[in-house]
Formats: sequence, structure tokens, C-alpha cells
Amino acid sequence: MRLLVKATVALLLVVALLAAGGYVYLRRSLPQIDGAVTVAGLTGPIEIIRDADAIPHVFAANKGDAFFGLGYVHAQDRLWQMELQRRIGHGRLSEVLGAAAIPQDRFLRTVGFGRAAKSAWASTPEWAKQQINAYVAGVNGFISTHHGAGLPPEFTLLRFEPEPWSGVDVIVWVKMMAWDLSANYAFELLRHDLAQAVGNERMAQLMPPYPSTGLSIMPGRPGDAVESSGGKTAAASNDQHYPPQAPYLPSDLPYPPHLPHQPWSAAFASALSSGDAAIRDFLVGGARGEGLGSNNWVVDGTLSASGKPLLANDPHLSARLPSTWYLAHVAGGDFEMIGATLPGAPAVALGRNRYIAWGATNVAADVEDLYVEKLNPAGTHAEFRGAEEPLTIIPETIVVKGAAPVRVDVRVTRHGPLVSDAINANNAALTTEPKPPVLEPLAFRWTALDADDSTVPSFLKLNEARDWNGFTAALRDFVTPSQNFVYADVDGHIGYYAPGRIPIRASGDGSIPADGRTGNAEWTGWIPFDELPHLYDPPEHFIITANHRPAPPTYPYLLGLEWPEPYRAQRIHELLQTAVDDARRRGKGLTPDDFARIQADTLSLHARALVPLLLGRVRPEAGAQQQAVTLLKQWDGNSTADSAAAAIFGAWFHHLAPALAGDDLGKLLVDRYSERFTFVTRFAVRTVTANDASWCDDKTTPAAETCDDTVTAALRAALADLTQRLGGDISRWRWDGVHRAIFPHQGLDAVKALRPILSRSVPNGGDWSTVNVAPAAAEAPYDQKQLPGYREIVDLSPANDSRFLDAVGESGHFLSRHYDDFLGDWRAVRHKKMRMDRGDVETGAIGRLRLMP
Repeated sequence: MRLLVKATVALLLVVALLAAGGYVYLRRSLPQIDGAVTVAGLTGPIEIIRDADAIPHVFAANKGDAFFGLGYVHAQDRLWQMELQRRIGHGRLSEVLGAAAIPQDRFLRTVGFGRAAKSAWASTPEWAKQQINAYVAGVNGFISTHHGAGLPPEFTLLRFEPEPWSGVDVIVWVKMMAWDLSANYAFELLRHDLAQAVGNERMAQLMPPYPSTGLSIMPGRPGDAVESSGGKTAAASNDQHYPPQAPYLPSDLPYPPHLPHQPWSAAFASALSSGDAAIRDFLVGGARGEGLGSNNWVVDGTLSASGKPLLANDPHLSARLPSTWYLAHVAGGDFEMIGATLPGAPAVALGRNRYIAWGATNVAADVEDLYVEKLNPAGTHAEFRGAEEPLTIIPETIVVKGAAPVRVDVRVTRHGPLVSDAINANNAALTTEPKPPVLEPLAFRWTALDADDSTVPSFLKLNEARDWNGFTAALRDFVTPSQNFVYADVDGHIGYYAPGRIPIRASGDGSIPADGRTGNAEWTGWIPFDELPHLYDPPEHFIITANHRPAPPTYPYLLGLEWPEPYRAQRIHELLQTAVDDARRRGKGLTPDDFARIQADTLSLHARALVPLLLGRVRPEAGAQQQAVTLLKQWDGNSTADSAAAAIFGAWFHHLAPALAGDDLGKLLVDRYSERFTFVTRFAVRTVTANDASWCDDKTTPAAETCDDTVTAALRAALADLTQRLGGDISRWRWDGVHRAIFPHQGLDAVKALRPILSRSVPNGGDWSTVNVAPAAAEAPYDQKQLPGYREIVDLSPANDSRFLDAVGESGHFLSRHYDDFLGDWRAVRHKKMRMDRGDVETGAIGRLRLMP
């Protein structure tokens, strides 16, 4: 017995020693934040001061060294993230993750993000290349002096070291960010599938357009003129319209008799579902649900307490760890900027300089089209206007860790790469049955794949703009993804612009895949920059954008079709008006604190619109159903974390689309449709209000169900779901008992043993329609996978009471105390101070590093 005890103690000691040794080894890769280091490539010394919140402030004598310093701190804190991001962009995941990543690499290589980045770099002007290369030199200055244990732990685990950084690597990640915000292709696929399943008329009921009376960013009524930047007006034609295309409905797809509707949208989702889960979520994130978007608003000095503008922004992107964003302040000579940067890119994407501030939300412009191509039997030519055009064949070789390389021949038509080749190849390799349908040849047209792309130079110019003219001049070079930029300056002006290349089509509205043979849906040019939506010092004294329609119905160009219900914009307007009224009663104006309260708001206008309609149809049984109905009748619609009613409504809405349309669409398609919260809401409101039995009747049962029956059945399913998750005592239910914000580690979340160490989650309130946005994923109820990963409030007064906040933390190293130290503040919407003055930065600073040439 004593021998066994001794052996056990010895084993535990060995394990403890190994763990301690591993801990010590991994801590060697934590960044040096104090002292001095010599780095090649500098023209003068750089000071990097990490303030009391661990946010780095780079002080240099000139702009070039300032960019160098930004590259260096990005590499210090986020090198693994940057490495993974560029491998995603270039389709080189399999080199380090193995054969499981082949499907993702095949898709990425087929779309050609890396090829497009190389083309964009070749067309980048020299002045911009110099600034980008200065940043790249900073990244490489870190890489060249850190190896083995000096690199982030992920490199040790995967046993490789990073290659030097390049300008192409910078551009490729910006293109991947554009992919995340340009998911119109998914709507095209969904409309195609719905039309195939239920016909055009019923598809239109499932996907109703943004209402003509709906809120617009630019004010306007029928017959109004559309402002142009030259001070003139363009007559808004009331009779100009864009005839919808007839949906492309293939006649001979090989659907098995027992699977009448195998949707193309499911084929895409299936083909991208293998490989690393975090990468999968990134690749399909923009095509799922309605969490991706953003809020921003700006008021001029007539509404603020300081007499100067206030600007707020909170972009909504997929949750990941490390965060998409990295807070930084960079100063070099007369060059200075602070705000949210993208690790891997040399600019402040959202923030301010000493003269102006800006924020952005997604326009949801339609900048992607799918074309169904007719190929010759050999697959070497595509028909176009009666002639056969040769396809361009681009060979790609995927290097695979521990396996043979994989050759991919990318076929490209005049409309773009045949993404169906990658989808079909990936699905053919699946071991599950039944396999998704074989897609017809689908070419992908997207503005970001054009040979030239000046988006990064546009941001570099924007960072140095000092007034509205400089700001708009910078935006002329902006390509993709089209954004709603709000603007403010220290002179008191505010403005709005929606730049980007938005195509003009020969015909059609881009809502469904087009027939590539006819030439009828070709892109003929771009909406002229001067005629893109914009405002300057509007008479309302404020501007709000929250992904709703940019321009009124009389606007003479087609911008897009898939704007969400304007609940967030309406709520922001309501809260601003209330805050203004309260401030005026106090004899004051709006303050940053007022803006912070708006960013934290969780009142759901979606619930306020839908709950009364559902309660009017429900026929609750005694017990749990009656108790739930009573809670909902008493609920004010505020989706706070502790609300039982919010949980009940969230689950009820989740089960609503399957109850109304599941029998018509089938499981695969209704799963895809359920992700479209706006369209489900519009459809449900119409169906329930009209008591439309054609949808409410479940065709799989002999009885004829009414809408009352179906709405009640959805509630019954919701309560059963929540009972399984939260227990049988409804009075103890909380929304955050099932609703959690999920932060998966980039690259290694799929490793179950590492997930508790590397990934994070926090309980949360809100829903997809609240200002503090918190959508519950349709495919993983009730996880929140999209969120406001960055928040800023910029005060343009001399007092500069500006604030910002990242969702997780500045460090990408799991052993750093700054890996997730922002999570509690993020959940509570407690901002950090946006420090710009040197004395303020120095106070309480936790690190002072000096880079020496």
C-alpha cells in the first residue's frame, strides 16, 4: 500500500513538474512591454507605452516609424491571429492544420482571394505601398527576432514558424473582411431554393421586400430630389424600376424521389461545414442570420452639452478570440490616429484623429452576383450570346501537412470563378448520406475580385483627413465592402457618405442567380460617387445608420434589397429624442454618458411588434402555457439577461418559421430560411394577421390546422425546449440561462481539450433587433455568434471625453491577464478612456518599451 501511495505521489509530482515546466515555457512567449530592444528598419527611436488599460500608444518622430511601431505591437499581441488570417486569405490552412482543412482551402483558392490581393497590390500607388511596407517592416522586425519559445503558443502546438509578412498579406485580410460583409450571394441562393420549393408567388411572401414606407438614412418622400455633392439635384424618377429576373429553375437536377427539395443554399453550407469550426463560422458567418451589421450615429453641437459633435459606432461582426479588433493609438510627427485597428492592416478602421472622427456600418449593397453558366461537354468553354468563350484555367496546389498535395484547377468565366466546382468537390468527398445536390456551373462575380482595389489606400487617406473635403476625397477610392460612414469634425460639422463600387446592371435586380448565357444581367458600370447617398450638416442635426435602407424609394439607382427591419434605427432615434428632451429640461445637451446608455439598450422593438400578434392567436392550455402567456402579457419587451419572458419569446420565435413553413420547405430549406430573422418576421406578421391557412395548415397531418393552432404549437415546442434546458420552474427561467455570447478561439476551438483553456463565453441579454445587438443563432440555439465587438463614443470638444471598448482583450496570448480582461466591461457596456494626451497616457501605464534603430 505504501508503495502504491509513493508511486501515486511521484506520478503527481512528475505531472506537476511537467505542467509547471510547460507553463514557464509558454510564458516565455508573452510580449516584452518594458525596457529597450534594437530592431532593424527604423529611422529613429519609438516609444510604446501601454496605458492603464493595456492599450498601446505608439510615439514616433515620423509617420513611417509610427506605422512600423503599429506593425510591431500587432505582432507582439496578435501574431497567431494574423498568421491564421493570412492563411485563410491565401487558402493555406492545410499546410498547418492538415487534411481536414482541404475543403476550406479548395473553396478559398477557387474564389481567389489571394489572387485578387496580388492584383490589388500591383495596382497600389507607391505612396500607399511605402506606408504599408513601413507597417510590414514592423511586423517582420518582430518575427525576425522571435523564434521557438518566443512565438505565441499556437505556433509551438502546431510546430511551425511564420514566414515574413508582405503587402499582399495586408490586402488579403481586408478582402476577407469584405467577404464577411458582402453575403448577397446567400440571398440569391435562398430565393432560388424557395421559388423551386413553393413557386414565385409564395417565395415573395416568404421574402417580402423592405417596405416602401420604411425608414431611410437619407430623409425623403416620393417626388423628392436626391442631393448630389456638387450642390445640384438629380431628379428622382418615380417610374424608374428594376424588373426582377425570372428565377433560374433547372429542370433536370437529380433529386431523389424521397428528397424533393435539396436546396443549393444547403449545398453551399454543407460544403463549407467541414474543417476547422471557427474558420467555417467565418466563411459562412456573413451568410447566416442577421447579427452582422452595425450601429452608428452622430449629432452636431446644437444637441450636445459641449457645443461640439458627438459620434458613436459599434460594428457587429462574428465573435472570435482574439477579437477582430485591436485598440491602438499611433502618433508620428503631425500624423496621429486612435481607435479600432485590424491586426494585419496599417490603419485605424474606426476612430478619430485630431480633426475628425468617423464610424461605419454595412450598407448591405448588392455587389455579388451568381451566374448559371452553360459549358460545353468538355467543360472548357462557356456559352455567351450564342458564342463559345474559352474558360481560363488557373492551377492551384494545396500543400497538406502529413499528406500528398492536392491539385485544384480553378475554372474562370467572364463572370468569375466557378465556385460550384469547389462546392461539388467538397460535397462529393462527404461520407454522410444523402449528399447535397450537384450544382450546375455557378460563376461568382464580386467587386472585391476585380484587378484593382484601392480600399486600403482609401483608409490611409481617411486617417489623415482634416475636414469634409479630405474625408470625401479619401472615400472616392473606397471599393468594398460599401459602408455607411458617419463623420464629425472639431469645427462642428457632421456628415454621412456611403462609398464603394456598387454595380449598375443591364437588367434585373440581382436577387437570384442569373442566366450567364444571355448577357442580360451584365454589369455595365458603377453608381457615380457623387450620386451615392450622402448628407452634410442636415437640418435635423443628427444622422443615424443601423443597416437600414440608405436612400428613399425615389433614389434612382439600385443599391440592394436585403435591408433588415429598421428596429435598431428606430430605437436609437427614440432614445436620442428622449435624451435630448431630458437634457433640455435640465438646460443642457447630450453627453457621452447619454450615448453609452443608448449603446447598452436591450429593449426589443421586434418583440413589441410580434408578441401582441402572437398572443392574439395563441390558445394556451392550462399550466405552463398559461403561465408563459401571462408573463408575456406583463412584459415590456426589454430583453434583459434576467428576463423569463425574453427567453420565452426568443424560443417561440425560433420555433415559429418551422411551424408555419416547415411542411412546405422541408428541414434543410427551413433551416436556411429560419436564419433570416427579418424575412421570418415580415412573413409571420403577414401570415398571422391575415390568418392565412395556406401556410398555417400543416400538410403532413390529416387535420386542417388554423393559425391559432400553429402559433400555439410553436409555443408548445418552445416551452418544451426551454424546460429541457432550464428546468420546469418557469419563474426561475432567465434569458441568459440559454443565451450566451460565444467567443471561439481562432484555429483551435475545435480541439475539445483546448476549448476550456482558449475559448470563452458569457451569459448575455438582448436580441437581434436591440441596439445592444445579441442575435441568437438559428443553427445553434441559443448561442450568440455575432456581436458588437468594438464600441466607440467620440467627443470632438477640447475636453475629449472619448471612449472605446473591445469585446475581449488586447492580448492574443491565453496566459496574459489581458487575454479576456475586457469581457466583463463589454457585457456591462463600460467603456475605456480613449487617451490621446501624453500625460494621460503615462498615468498608471503598465509598460514602457523603447524600440531602437
